[in-house]
Amino acid sequence: MILAEGKKVRLRNIGVRDLKAAVAHRYTLSITEPLTDPVRVREVYDQTGFWTKDAGACAIEGAAEADGGRLIGTLQFYRAGPGIHGLEIGYILHDEDDRGKGYASEALRLFSDLLFAGNPWCHRLQLIIETWNDASARLAENCGYASEGTLRKAGYSAPAAPSDCYVYSRVRD
Repeated sequence: MILAEGKKVRLRNIGVRDLKAAVAHRYTLSITEPLTDPVRVREVYDQTGFWTKDAGACAIEGAAEADGGRLIGTLQFYRAGPGIHGLEIGYILHDEDDRGKGYASEALRLFSDLLFAGNPWCHRLQLIIETWNDASARLAENCGYASEGTLRKAGYSAPAAPSDCYVYSRVRD
């Protein structure tokens, strides 16, 4: 099912056809569980379709004729924390060659609008971006997210030595 559509990308529910490509990326379907085992991925898919009230993932696919239907990446959302009236978002484009072409920024804008529209209780959306990821920080700012500060030792990519992260948010007007 198509969730949102722009000029460059469409956001749609994750399908069985996406699972093989998705398992190649640790946190593409869930930020809380590195879903890389095909059996576990199928179990979760069969249970939830990767979409619940509190967390979900959707496919980013190309909307243009040249990219139409091709899985480019994924977006995820999940509750930001028990005392926060909002959601946190994660995103990834699977192929480095797709980065810098505007796919992620259009997808993040569409997804942000979708989450605000579908969750009236949600007053903020936030991104946690490791400080080394300049491209992601620029993307956040270009999509209307404001920098709020630094979370020390909060990064997820190196659990033995977590990096510092920036917090970005977009709030409901």
